[in-house]
Amino acid sequence: MLKYFRNRKSVGWLVGAFLLILVIFAFIAFYVPDFMTESGGGATGNVAWVEGAPIASTEFLRSYRIQEDQYRAQLGAQFSPDLMRQFGFDNMVLQELIRNKMLGIEAERQGLAATDEEVSEFIMTHPSFQTNGQFIGQQAYLNLLSANAMTPAVFETQLRQDILRKKIENLVTDGVVVSEADVREEYLRRNEEVKLEYIIFASSDFEDEVEVPEEHLQRYFETNQIRFARPVQRKVRFITLTPQVFVSAITVNDREITRYYNQNVFRYEIPEQVAASHILFKTSPDTDEEALRLRAEGVLARATSGEDFGDLAREFSDDTTAELGGDLGLFPRGQMVPEFERAAFALSEGEISDLVRTTYGFHIIKLTSHQKSVARSLESVEEEVRNSITQDKASQLMEDAVVSAASKLQARGSVDALSTEYPLLVPQETPFFGLQDRLPQLGNSLEAARAAFEEPVGSVTPAIRLGNGYAFLQVIDERPAGIPELDEIKVEVEAELRDAQVMELAERGATEIRTRLVEGSGDIEFKVMESFFRDSQLPDAGPSGAVATRVFQLSLGELSEPLPAANGYVVLRVLERSGLNEASYAEQKEQFEEQILSEKRLQIWNSFLTNLKSEYTVQVDWQAIRAIIR
Repeated sequence: MLKYFRNRKSVGWLVGAFLLILVIFAFIAFYVPDFMTESGGGATGNVAWVEGAPIASTEFLRSYRIQEDQYRAQLGAQFSPDLMRQFGFDNMVLQELIRNKMLGIEAERQGLAATDEEVSEFIMTHPSFQTNGQFIGQQAYLNLLSANAMTPAVFETQLRQDILRKKIENLVTDGVVVSEADVREEYLRRNEEVKLEYIIFASSDFEDEVEVPEEHLQRYFETNQIRFARPVQRKVRFITLTPQVFVSAITVNDREITRYYNQNVFRYEIPEQVAASHILFKTSPDTDEEALRLRAEGVLARATSGEDFGDLAREFSDDTTAELGGDLGLFPRGQMVPEFERAAFALSEGEISDLVRTTYGFHIIKLTSHQKSVARSLESVEEEVRNSITQDKASQLMEDAVVSAASKLQARGSVDALSTEYPLLVPQETPFFGLQDRLPQLGNSLEAARAAFEEPVGSVTPAIRLGNGYAFLQVIDERPAGIPELDEIKVEVEAELRDAQVMELAERGATEIRTRLVEGSGDIEFKVMESFFRDSQLPDAGPSGAVATRVFQLSLGELSEPLPAANGYVVLRVLERSGLNEASYAEQKEQFEEQILSEKRLQIWNSFLTNLKSEYTVQVDWQAIRAIIR
C-alpha cells in the first residue's frame, strides 16, 4: 500500500489512499470507543503549567508508564498498579516533569541549549551503545530503543533535557572549591581511630534527686523567656477525601473484570527472564587489560570445549558468585548493566558467550534457561483486577466529588458539612502549629501548613492534594506571636528545667571524679571502647559533638575535662591512636578531594532546585492526571 501511495503518478495511488482511509475508519470504529471508556489509555490536553508553559498529558503518561514498567520488571507477580497509586507515584512523576520544565525555562533564560552535535556525540560514545569501543550501528541502536519501549524521538528529547540539566548544574556549581583543610578533615574522619577508656555520669541516675518548686519554675521561666518565644500559630480542623470513602458504593461485574483484564493484560505479565551463570575477570585502574583478556580467552576456550562451567567459575571468577559456580539465578531486563544484559538475552539455552566487556571487567556468560514473558490467567488475578477497578472507580468518584465538596464546605464554612453525606468523613483537629511546621496528621505537608495561613480564621481552604486524596482545612483558632504565659507551657518549662538540673548534677559528679583521678585517690573502674572514629559515639552517652571533637585533641594518657553528651557527662582518656598516615593521606588526597567536591556541588545544586521551585508559578490539573492513570 505504501508503495502505491507514494507513487502519485499511478492509479495505484488512488487505491492506496482508499485503503488508508478504510484503515483509519476501522481504527476509529474499533479503538476510539475504548479510549473513551473508564479504563483510560488515551490522553489529550495538559496536566500542568509552569509559568504558563504546558506539560502535556502525553508527556506525563509516557513518564508514568516508564516508571510503571520499571517497577513491574522489579516486582514481577507482586506488582500492582494500585501500589503505585497508593504511594503517590503520579505526584513523583509530575514533580520530576515540573522540575525539568523549570530547568528548560531557566536554560533558555541563560542562553543555554543542547545542540544536535552534542546529542549525537553522547549516543556515539556512551558505553550503552558501544561494543568493543565502537558504536553499535544505527539499526542496533534503534533495536535497543525499541526493546526498551522507546522511540528515537522520545529518547533524544529526554537526552536533550539531561544535557541541558548538566549545563545548568555546571553553571551553578563551577565556583565550588575544596580547601586543603576540608580534604584532611575528611581523611581523618574516615581513618583516624583511637582506643579509649571513659566514665559516664548518666543524667537518668540523678532524676530522683531533682525537685522543682514553684518559685524555681517561675524564676527559670523569667530568666529564659526568649527561649520559649513562639511565632504566630494556628489550629485547624480538617477532613481528608480519599478513594476509600467511596469504595462501599461501588460494584464490579464480571464483564468489567474481563474487559479491564483484556485492555491491561500487560500489567499482569510475568516479564521475560533468563537464568545465567558467569565468570568475571575483574578490572581495576592498575589492571593490565591485555594480559587479563588473554587469560579470560584461555578460560573461554576451556568452557566452550566442554569443561564444567561451574568448576571453571569456582576456580577463576572474581565475582562473589564464584562459590555458587557463577550462578546468577533468574533476572529480567533492567537488572544488569546494558552490555551484560544484551549478551545474556541474545544467547540460546546452554550457549556460552564470547568475552563481554563491561565496567566490571570481562565476563563469560552461559545461559541456562530463557523464560518468555507470560500473562497470568484472568482466574489467578481476578481479585487483583477487581480491586484495581474498584480503586479506579473510587478515585474517579473522589475526583468528581472534590469540586462540589469544596463548594459545599466553603458555602457552609465548616468541614463538618459533609459528615451526613459521607459517614466516613470524620473531622480531626491539629494542635497549634507554625507556618514552617510539618503536620503529621496531614502527611507532613508543608503545602497544608501554608494553606492554613492563607485563609482567614473560620474559613475553609480550597482542596489540598495529599498523596492519593485531598484535604480540606478549616482554620479554627490563631495564637499570636510572642512569649506565652507560664501556665500555657508549664509542662514544657518544667521538663526543660529538670533536664538542666540533672545535667548539672551529672557534671558535678564528673568533676568530682576527675579531681580524684588527678589526685590519684580512689579505685575507679573505667569502661573501654576499643575502636572510636570521628563519627562514633560512646554507647551509653549518646551523641556528643564535644566528645567527638575532644577525643582527637587529647594526648595519649591525658584526662579530659567533663564533656557533655546527650545522656549525661563523660570523662575519658585516650589509650592508643592510629590511622594518621601521611603517606597514605598523600596517596588518597586526590580521591577525597573529588568526593568532597562532588558532595558540595550536590548540596549547592539541591539548594538551587529548592530556590528555583519557589520562584516559578505552577498550576496542576489533578483531575486530568487521575483521568489518565485510572
